[in-house]
Amino acid sequence: MNVADALDDGWLALAGVGAGYALAVGLVFLLVFVLPYLAVAAL
Repeated sequence: MNVADALDDGWLALAGVGAGYALAVGLVFLLVFVLPYLAVAAL
């Protein structure tokens, strides 16, 4: 395993974690802000 492979794997893992984190934050944002707004707007 050379340095380039290790670096690529590291960036790939980082990108995967970043994508998962972004997805989780997006879902939490939807739950906390968008759903209550829709519920209030529907009243």
